[in-house]
Amino acid sequence: MPDVKLEVTVPLPPEQAFETFVQQMDVWWPRQGVFPYSFAPEGTRPLRIRFEPRLGGRYFETFLDGSEYVIGQIIDYRPPDRLCYSWQDPTWPGETRIALSFSAEGDSTRVIYEQDGFESAGVPDLAAYYQIGCRQTLSAYVAHCQAIFELGQLS
Repeated sequence: MPDVKLEVTVPLPPEQAFETFVQQMDVWWPRQGVFPYSFAPEGTRPLRIRFEPRLGGRYFETFLDGSEYVIGQIIDYRPPDRLCYSWQDPTWPGETRIALSFSAEGDSTRVIYEQDGFESAGVPDLAAYYQIGCRQTLSAYVAHCQAIFELGQLS
């Protein structure tokens, strides 16, 4: 059983839902709020967060000062069905793994998010914190997908 498991439905077909998650993360990713969603070092601010969309590609953040932090690496990349990548806070001794599956549900897509490995990453007490934070992050993704859908209806 994963440490964190969330399910959401977005009003887009799987291909578009997957592409929106991967290619538009920099647009929908929340950089402010209750939880800090950036690894920006002191003295600079976040500029971009993105994936290199391929197996072995980096998941990384770029900062205004030009520096980068590699958050993780893509370990399973099967558009439009599955994305799996590592996730490591720079203060942790190890990494967790995040897996997302995208499956058609009528005209929509069911997205299942699972994150596991907090104990092996050396931070077992943070799973509950991430359950809340990931719910907030996925809510931003869902809202972005909803806006894409609604804008498409206007055309």
